[in-house]
Amino acid sequence: MSSSSSEQRRLAAIMFTDIVGYSAVTQRDESLALRLLNEQKKILRPLIPCFDGRVIETIGDAFFVEFPSALQAALCAAEIQKTLHGRNAMAAPGEEIRLRIGLHVGDVVHSGANVHGDGVNIAARVQQVALPGGICLSEDVARQVQNKIPYRLLKLGRGELKNIRLPVDIYCLVLPWEKRSSGIAERAGFLLGRRKTRRTLLIAGAGLAAGGVALWMILNSPAPPAPADRIAVLPFLNISRDQDDEYFADGLTEELISNLSKLRDMNVIARTSVFKYKNAGVDIAEIGRLLNVGSILEGSVRKNGNTALITVNLTDVATQKNLWSQDYTREITDVFAVQADISMRVAEKLKITMLSGEEEKLRQRGTENPDAFRYYLRGREAFSRRTEASILNAIGYFNNAVTLDPEFALAFAGLADCYTLIGGAGYTSMARDTAVHYAKRAARRALELDGSLAEAHASLAYVQFRLEWNFKDAEAGFRTAIDLKPGYAKGHEWYALLLAVRGRFDEALAAMRKAGELDPLSTSVSTGVGRILYFRQEYDESIVQFRKALTLDPLYAEAYLGMGLTYRRQKKYREAAEALGEALRLSGGRKVIRAALGHLYGMQGNRSGAETILESLKNPPDGSRPQPFLIAVVVSGLGRTDEALDYLEKACDEKEGLLLYLYVDPMIGIDPGHPRFMAIIRKIGLRD
Repeated sequence: MSSSSSEQRRLAAIMFTDIVGYSAVTQRDESLALRLLNEQKKILRPLIPCFDGRVIETIGDAFFVEFPSALQAALCAAEIQKTLHGRNAMAAPGEEIRLRIGLHVGDVVHSGANVHGDGVNIAARVQQVALPGGICLSEDVARQVQNKIPYRLLKLGRGELKNIRLPVDIYCLVLPWEKRSSGIAERAGFLLGRRKTRRTLLIAGAGLAAGGVALWMILNSPAPPAPADRIAVLPFLNISRDQDDEYFADGLTEELISNLSKLRDMNVIARTSVFKYKNAGVDIAEIGRLLNVGSILEGSVRKNGNTALITVNLTDVATQKNLWSQDYTREITDVFAVQADISMRVAEKLKITMLSGEEEKLRQRGTENPDAFRYYLRGREAFSRRTEASILNAIGYFNNAVTLDPEFALAFAGLADCYTLIGGAGYTSMARDTAVHYAKRAARRALELDGSLAEAHASLAYVQFRLEWNFKDAEAGFRTAIDLKPGYAKGHEWYALLLAVRGRFDEALAAMRKAGELDPLSTSVSTGVGRILYFRQEYDESIVQFRKALTLDPLYAEAYLGMGLTYRRQKKYREAAEALGEALRLSGGRKVIRAALGHLYGMQGNRSGAETILESLKNPPDGSRPQPFLIAVVVSGLGRTDEALDYLEKACDEKEGLLLYLYVDPMIGIDPGHPRFMAIIRKIGLRD
């Protein structure tokens, strides 16, 4: 047998990294060099597996990593540089960790534990032409990731790589903090590294000196700050003696976010994202970088009986300069007036011109009952967790709120959202007809109480979309909500889902990414991006996105569900079963996840496992009414197409909410061109 018989050749994406100036640091301070090296490893090693990367070898300060796709390699490289960029912003001078990263995709040869070949050699050489903190890609990588990553690609030119016979076109990936770069520095640095260019520049020595100074100035110019009108309102500190007054500080924060979001020219980070920094001890510069905001509003609240002392500070992130601060001492009943005043002063200091009617919107009050508002906040938090138990808890909180204040429109909107999710997505064992009744009643009551409330319009549109399949009116309702409150992240998110099920994927992705700009740390929005990528059949990108969502909340069942469905479409059945099993555990046994597992078992040939789940769906142990759609999911996995179509037709007659995803989400294993299947799609209104 020849030695080559043990070798395996395959296409792979290769990453090479090294620490800029590591040898010099070692000579200057060996203990510092070792500390930086160990810290680099602690940062890189957990990140690489998140993108299906495998570390082949580490040599000194260098990493040699293999990925199954160019996209995963590029996203991993960007995540590494993003993490290091944040770390370096806080590091002492001389203790930064700056990497050069090179990426190439090509044939590699696996021989035992060794990997070699031209693909490896080119990746190593591409890394050498990257700027400190930068990422360089070969043309092969650039071609595969273009339009699939949220970063700009800049062509540097044709590189003459050492010991590589043929020239290679080189690109660099422009990272967010470099997004306004003209590309002059990158191209100049690349050209200075070429042998022919160096020979030409040596002829013009004086010009080289001047050019070197200019290049140094470009390379050392600071990254452009985020615009001042992109603002985060940090959770106000409760400095009252009674820690039970925490809800009051949270309520003030929530109302300020809601108020400022009504201003068309203000970009306000949503509550979901900012509350992750509550009591986190992170400084303003770091929060500004992580949320990409130019201004931060923070403050404290001291409540004493019926009086509150409120202190606020508005800070410019780039300069750390205090733009405005003020103390308010008010009766509790006057707090809403204080919130309106703060919002108007912030707009004034950030030079935001308020349009006609916006000042009046800022003065509107939700409720003057602090306990009702406390229940409302707890309801929203429970709703965001998306488990059967949390949705029921949210209903309890919202009901308490409207009992205390029967004219609290926001709380009625919250009730509508909960019942819509039950009726449309199968949360809890509540009968669908009951959920639909309560959802419509609560949404309409919210609009009766306040026709200018964006949340009320969005809640009714959500009912029309998820429960009534009235797509035209639902789209108009979402547009009205967004027009009333441009910074309403949830409105953008729901609108994106409507666009997605209608097959308008480009518009859907843009709307969901807008929600992500307003709520960058929202697990729900991050998962929503993954779902739309899944609908577009961009499965590798979808998996990467679901993993990103799980970095925000490792216990988020919806992300595991999306990941499991995606793996199933890729026929990675072991990974699909693991992800769906985790989703089932975290969700408390949600029926749609059981149905997805039953379908998977059927596809794998595990008929007994599929039949067991099928029986539990036909005769639910909790005594609830069977859901024909979920039964159809399992039956189709067992290959019984006609029977599955029978159940789908029954589900259509009963207007089961999950049918909305029937055309874009291939959960059902039926040929989309089947005449009976298309008749169902047309009846739902998903296609003409």
